[in-house]
Formats: sequence, C-alpha cells, structure tokens
Amino acid sequence: FLFSFEPEVVQKAWQSLGARVVLTNPELFADLDFKVQNYPLVPPDYHTIIQFSQLLLQELTVTENNPVTHNSSHFHLPNPPPKIPSRSDVELLQAFAHEVRTPLTTIRMLTKLLLKRQDLPVNVISRLEIIDHECTEQIDRMELLFKAAELENLSQPVRFANSQLTPMCLDDILTQSIPRWQQAATRRNLTLNIVLPKQLPTVISNPAMLDRVLTGLIENFTRSLPPGSCIQVQVMTAGDQLKLQLSPQFDCQDKSYTTTPPIRKSLGQLLMFQPETGAISLNMTATKHLFQAIGGKLIVRQRPQNGEVLTIFLPLEVSHQL
Repeated sequence: FLFSFEPEVVQKAWQSLGARVVLTNPELFADLDFKVQNYPLVPPDYHTIIQFSQLLLQELTVTENNPVTHNSSHFHLPNPPPKIPSRSDVELLQAFAHEVRTPLTTIRMLTKLLLKRQDLPVNVISRLEIIDHECTEQIDRMELLFKAAELENLSQPVRFANSQLTPMCLDDILTQSIPRWQQAATRRNLTLNIVLPKQLPTVISNPAMLDRVLTGLIENFTRSLPPGSCIQVQVMTAGDQLKLQLSPQFDCQDKSYTTTPPIRKSLGQLLMFQPETGAISLNMTATKHLFQAIGGKLIVRQRPQNGEVLTIFLPLEVSHQL
C-alpha cells in the first residue's frame, strides 16, 4: 500500500482515473474535471501529512483489534475454471469492429480520390496523407479485432488455422513492414533498432495475417513505453524456428533501476484498456491465440531492469533452415 502527496504523483493518479471515467461516463468527466481544476496541485503543509498518517494508523489499529476469522475446515473452494469468452462478448466485438471499419473505409477511399488531383497545395496533400495513414492503421486494427473474435467463434480454431499455413518469404514481409514500424515509432518519439541476420529464411505461416498480427503487436508494445525509449527488434534463427524478439532498451547505469509494468484493465474477455494512454487493444490471451492461428507462439516475460520482453517463434521451412 502506497500513498503520496507529491503533485506529480497526484496528477498522474487523476489522469489515470479520468481516463477510466471518460470510458464509462464522458458527460460526468467534463463536470468532474471542472471541479478538479478548483484544487491546484501544490505540496501540502507537513501538518496535513502528519494528521493523515496518524488517522491511517488508527484505522489499521482498529482493524487489527477486530480480526475477521474464517473457518475453512468445512469446505474447500474449487479452483475457478478458465474464463471462456461469452458469445455476447464475441458478437459485440465483431459488431464494434464492423461499425468502425465501414466509415473509415469510406473516408480512406475519398481521401485517395482527392490525392489523385493535381491542383492541391502541398500542405493539403500532407494532411490528406496523414488522414489516409491513420485510416489505414485503424482499419487494420479493426480487422485484427474482427479476426480474433472470429477465431473465438470457431469450434476447432487450430485445425482451421493450420489449413491456411504455407511457406512464405520473410524478407518480403519485413521489407514492407519495417519502414511502417519505424514511422509509427517516430510519431511517438521512439527509436526502433532492427537487428536482422544476413539472410532471412522461409517460414511457415499465414501470408494474409502475419504482417497484420506483427504490426498490431508492435503497435501495442510501443504504446506501453514512455517517449524517448528505444526498442530493439531482433530476428534470428533458433533451431528449427525463427525467433523475433521485442525488448525496450533503457539507457540507465543504475543497476538498481527497475521498470514498472503498464497498467492494463480488462474489457470483457478479449480486450484490455490502458488508462495512461486511453488505448484499447486485444489482451494477451487473444493475441496469443492469433499467433497460434498463424502457426507461431508468443511468450511474454517481465524483467525488472528490461521491462516487458515479447518473443515470437515461427516454424521454418525445413529446406530453408540456416
């Protein structure tokens, strides 16, 4: 249990709470935010801190003097079964993805038609290109959400996924994807460091989904890091598999330095919400299912000094192993 009167900490706490209120009740947030502005964030008088600490200790003492006991000798609680996404959750996600994707597709189509005109000023072209890029990025996200929901609806998703796997040249995929990943990182003031082997092998995966799933994972990964961070994307072979690892690189000489995992809140059984950024994305369970559907495997590890490290494995085509 922690408490703080530091203005910076209080401000971050309010931003986190405010993001949750916006998600559940936008009208309430406007009124609440106006009232919060009436209380400027200033370091409190030390008497206030002392009084708060004394009252807190009194409450703890009352709790200890009146302990709550439980007799568990007569019953045992069974282990809760794993949560399975309900049909309503899946159908709601599919409907949401469709409703967002449809108008964005129309906007993108109109934007591309405008970009074909020869009489547009340079600044207008630049803004239209930004609109086109944002629409494309969000359409891809919605299609990924739709695909994840579709997999949850299948009775045998693994068998279905395996029927879609074919040998594919990883070099072609990364040549197209890396520039987009770097542009997205630059927009968030992040640096993307790509480490590739001299020769990229042929992998067994789903050509229609691999780029989209990788791009979605990298996008979510970059959203969890503060501006100025550096991300290393390392590709290598590991036996009969290709290994692609995402890890943040912190320029910190203090060996006692530790990172704090981003706050993620569940939205149903397939989505998660990050209060600090307002980002909504697939949760790790659904993301792992997507990688299974393209023949791969996703492993997530939390390291105190390196933060969250994501490792993807994809099977190599036997005749093209390095």
